[in-house]
Amino acid sequence: MKSSFIKSLLVLIASLVIMPHISAAQEDCSDYMLLNNNAQYEIITYNNKDKLESRAMYHVKNVNSKNGAIEATIQTKVFDKRDEVVSEGEFIVGCEKGTIWMDMRSLMTPGMMEAYQNMEVSMEGDKMLYPGNMAVGQKLEDGTMTIKVKDQSSGRNMSTITMNVVDRKVEGKEKVQVPAGTYDSFKISQNTEMENQAMGIKMPGMRMQTIEYYVPKIGMVRSETYRNGKLMSYSVLSKISK
Repeated sequence: MKSSFIKSLLVLIASLVIMPHISAAQEDCSDYMLLNNNAQYEIITYNNKDKLESRAMYHVKNVNSKNGAIEATIQTKVFDKRDEVVSEGEFIVGCEKGTIWMDMRSLMTPGMMEAYQNMEVSMEGDKMLYPGNMAVGQKLEDGTMTIKVKDQSSGRNMSTITMNVVDRKVEGKEKVQVPAGTYDSFKISQNTEMENQAMGIKMPGMRMQTIEYYVPKIGMVRSETYRNGKLMSYSVLSKISK
């Protein structure tokens, strides 16, 4: 169970740093590549030994624009290392005045669902913001999310996980190469602090660091998750089209 729980958290972090982060270095939302209707992209996640962990496909649908703001539904399909579908769903992203927002409650990750089969999983939290005027040295807003797990048959509370994403900072600019291409990116660091109460008992906390490589007008093209300074997993943009 411990191994499944850690893998679930790693997938959750990868989802947070990859899926919703679509922005641009200006205050116009109209030319964001991944807010174009029918745009598609693929993210592949590997473990620290470069072994495939999962593959996720994203399809942008139902793009709506009003008074300069844009909202879109992104449909997701996630495959495991055997290339079998383990999860399908969707989430909403929005853009206003160049700033992207994402409702963290919309993320129901495949790893979480796999670790808690036959459980009811709910999620609520802040909107994560990515400003359009991103610059080196800039501090970004923190975010908090709470995940509650209940037994489906009895309705009994099994676990409550609180995740705090803190210390978000734009560290610099770097050129990064991924399967989808070579990009000039912003390097962003952040810490994820997690607390878990299982059956009413507080479990030891966990802290992880994430490094993200973020490209204006496209989004996150690579992320790396570390625990105690050791690389645990990384995700890369493998395909993109509009």
